[in-house]
Amino acid sequence: MDAHYHLAQKLNTHPLGAPERVELMEILRMLFSPQEADLALHLGWKPEPVATIAVKAGVAPDQATALCESMANKGLVYAYAARGEMRYALLPTAPGLFEYPIMIGDLPGVDMERLGQLWHKYYDDGWGHELHGAPTNMARVLPHADSIAESVTVLPFEQAARYIDEADAISLGRCPCRASKKACDKPIEVCLAFGHAARFMAERKAARLIDQAHARAVLRLAEKEGLVHCSSNTLDKIDFICNCCPCCCGILGAASRLKDAASRPHSNFYSTIDADACTSCALCEDRCPVHAISLDGAASVDTTLCIGCGLCASACAYDAVRLMRKAEEIPPADHATLLRHIAKEKGRAKEFIANLAAA
Repeated sequence: MDAHYHLAQKLNTHPLGAPERVELMEILRMLFSPQEADLALHLGWKPEPVATIAVKAGVAPDQATALCESMANKGLVYAYAARGEMRYALLPTAPGLFEYPIMIGDLPGVDMERLGQLWHKYYDDGWGHELHGAPTNMARVLPHADSIAESVTVLPFEQAARYIDEADAISLGRCPCRASKKACDKPIEVCLAFGHAARFMAERKAARLIDQAHARAVLRLAEKEGLVHCSSNTLDKIDFICNCCPCCCGILGAASRLKDAASRPHSNFYSTIDADACTSCALCEDRCPVHAISLDGAASVDTTLCIGCGLCASACAYDAVRLMRKAEEIPPADHATLLRHIAKEKGRAKEFIANLAAA
């Protein structure tokens, strides 16, 4: 078996997975040269100095650097400088190998149209269920700020604006899902990233740095256009806010298209409708991305489907819809804790930990 096959196996040790499919093998052969795939086998999920990687791979440091930089420029490897030296880590299927190459776009020698088609076929052919195949979802919904009832306390980790205000770096890039699937006409440049992820994406031309005011404007545009704020399911810091549509996006697809997924992104809220104030205008029904609202006289909500995004409430001119608290689920503290939790739920904690720093 060649390096691409072994790379696919390695990717499948990550909590978010990479089930073996013909689509995945074609994707990996499109994105990684044979030399890059071979070196990638010696990269861990945790960034390591290039000198360490070179020793593990049995190549000269200059060669390791050249291959790592080539992969980083394609969005296949995460890279950053620390204490005067570059460190690199292999990116998982998501967030990573799917999003970044498409966000960069026009990779030399890569049929980008074909690449997008392969990823979406792969999602439908099993990868989507793998992404959302644990009781703890990789992502969560951040409700639109003005949709929550005034009597309800909103906690800091439930506020999208708070993450924007506290970010030391923010980037804006194209939604890779809509850019590749092209199933709707919703805005494309609405994907926000924060902190180290934002700086990496800007350095590698997957996105551009913006300020807080611009980021808040993106949130307002997303609400106007009926997009759902989806973020990493972490407490203290988040890596991204994707503004998702139900027809293209892989995160929201767990609620809108993959009806038997193990988990779905959601917030700690659910929609309630004041039947006396409801005029049966059907705007909330039209705005709901997961078809949780139906009309039978007044509108009604299926709380088993509702993800608590608040799009219905923000559309109601009669103040008949509001979000109420259904739970106070506290997300995992950070990205590393989230991944370890999902790995344990999927029974692959040992394999994941073993590949944090590759042999």
